[in-house]
Amino acid sequence: MQTNNVESSYSLAGGCIDIFAQGSPKKVSEVLKEQGLAECPVKVEISREGLDAYKQMFQHDNQEDFKSLNLRLMPGEMAWGNEGWPDIDEFLGWGTSWKMMADKMPQNYNDIFVSVKDKAAALLKGYAERYDEIVKGYENGTRVRYVVDMDTESLYRKATLEEDLEYLRTEFEERAGSLEAANKRDCKFREAHAKSTMDGFPYGSSIREVLRYGTLYRSMKDEENITDIRQKLVDAASLFVSQYRESGLSRLNLQVL
Repeated sequence: MQTNNVESSYSLAGGCIDIFAQGSPKKVSEVLKEQGLAECPVKVEISREGLDAYKQMFQHDNQEDFKSLNLRLMPGEMAWGNEGWPDIDEFLGWGTSWKMMADKMPQNYNDIFVSVKDKAAALLKGYAERYDEIVKGYENGTRVRYVVDMDTESLYRKATLEEDLEYLRTEFEERAGSLEAANKRDCKFREAHAKSTMDGFPYGSSIREVLRYGTLYRSMKDEENITDIRQKLVDAASLFVSQYRESGLSRLNLQVL
């Protein structure tokens, strides 16, 4: 995305700022503060080409008239949108990217010695629970999210229930695809660990740990044959959605793989 009339942070004070002047690098925010710029936001005007690309991300059409959208740069951060906009985390597709289900994932979700069957069940459960929370949030008015809309005077508007659920679905399917790829890596990693000597393990590993890796590898070897993980999860989610209106979460079947 192109920007117009933007100066480097290092030249805003009128000359080059040496962040290594004191013998060690400084944070940019510290340098700006020393230069008296800590309270001076820098307005960035996005070019017409940038707005075109920006608009295409959300609307996929070719409207001729574009309104101004600014990003406000502050030391150490970028303030989202125009002054007075809601926080970026309240916008679908920006602050929510890969965050709509983050708090639904168990702490051991990325552990290579946790079965992919359990991970798939946790992923579907997280999707279903968040789906239920979104629907009920719109019903009782407690959930409000926003989308960028260049056709409105404020350049953004409240999201609809359907838009919110679509972003949730997109993230779920991306996570499902990531789980399928991760399972292939995990299977190879477990095998490598199991066949390694003590020299191949992290410093401090005990013989007991080495033997444990071998035992776990053998007990999970069948997971090398599990295929189509993403599609099976997508199908399970679609079935849940079709049943949700009648039975809510009660008929959720977590046996995906």
